Amino acid sequence: MSSQTKVKISDKAEGVVERDVQNNVIGRREITLKVYHMGSGTPSRKDIIKAIVQTFGVQDNVVVVKKVSTNYGAGISNVKLHIYNSRDILEKIEPKYLLDRDAGTKEKKGGSKGGQGAKG
Repeated sequence: MSSQTKVKISDKAEGVVERDVQNNVIGRREITLKVYHMGSGTPSRKDIIKAIVQTFGVQDNVVVVKKVSTNYGAGISNVKLHIYNSRDILEKIEPKYLLDRDAGTKEKKGGSKGGQGAKG
């Protein structure tokens, strides 16, 4: 059996775990993933998290995608992510902007939240 764990992200994208380190001091797994997506765009953070949840059998609220980097036109991305033992630990360690980014709850600038352009 191959020691490399494969992560199916979509029909057009598949990842291979290159590094999987258990950091017991902090209480998380630190994973480096090489994602192959020839002929299609870089997978979204949401898709990556969904694939990690299915592959490793964890809750989606303890997975944080730290970084997704793709060389232009390469069709290969490097993804750094952390899987925490609990949401509490995650919230103590990860910066708030990263959690908002992964959750997709970040407010878009110039949204329809009154304020700007709402004249009385």
